[in-house]
Amino acid sequence: MRRVVVLLASYNGAAWLPEQLDSLARQEGVEWQLLWRDDASTDASRRLLLEFAAAHPARVRELEFPAGRLGATEGFLALLRAAPAGDAYAFMDQDDVWLPGKLARALARLDAGADAVCGRLSLVDADLKPLGLSPLPRMEPGFGSLLAHNVAAGCTMVLTPRAREWALSAPPPAGSLHDWWAALLVTGMGGRLDFDPEPMILYRLHGRNSVGGAPSLLERARRALGRGGAAWWRMLTAHLAALSALPLAPGAREVVQTLNGLRDAGRPGRLRLRASAGLRHHSRAGDALLTAWLLRG
Repeated sequence: MRRVVVLLASYNGAAWLPEQLDSLARQEGVEWQLLWRDDASTDASRRLLLEFAAAHPARVRELEFPAGRLGATEGFLALLRAAPAGDAYAFMDQDDVWLPGKLARALARLDAGADAVCGRLSLVDADLKPLGLSPLPRMEPGFGSLLAHNVAAGCTMVLTPRAREWALSAPPPAGSLHDWWAALLVTGMGGRLDFDPEPMILYRLHGRNSVGGAPSLLERARRALGRGGAAWWRMLTAHLAALSALPLAPGAREVVQTLNGLRDAGRPGRLRLRASAGLRHHSRAGDALLTAWLLRG
């Protein structure tokens, strides 16, 4: 049976961990192995994980170093670096619930030619009552569109061994996230990121989510407006600077070279360069907002 190495970074998640760990134990059609790291929690998170390890001997291992607080991005990347050999690698958040076929379905999509898989979310409240579905992207995620906007939610991502190596080939720039950076590196190195439209995760919205989880395009647009165009430009500039130093696939390298001239191109030039690079938001509302930011500079 195929083995999936599951990577869990916990921090004060005792309220939700039992249901998530139970959903991992109920995965069908795969052999799973859990590597976890606690980020200096002050609640019972670590105790719950040690109890889960005792209930599943030889399948669960704690990563104790580096010690202290790392935050989500560095914590997940530390787990990915330390992960043992497997057929695939899956990020797991502490507060979700996985459907029983989650890992097996991801493996099937990897077997069909994808280097990495991400997907849609079933949004639920703190008590797992349904709230709706996350929006479907209007296009398959590619390198250019991912530079505009990330649709690869880390809690849905599953990587092949090759994609794992790509994701670890360079550290992310400040302000990026492990899932966004992994998606950019996979597609930038010539790999394929597959978006699964079938939700396989109950994504719990409880008011303490680190990132993500906006249930509607309107709410996502409102949040983006609150961050403003300056924040988007800073992140694009940081990603381009980091990617410029890497041995990208020819198409991705051309995209980076094109977008490095974006800021100085003037308004008509920015729209032309944006189109040639495929710098498109995955929603129409987001794309309109992106156009406004590009025109303002």
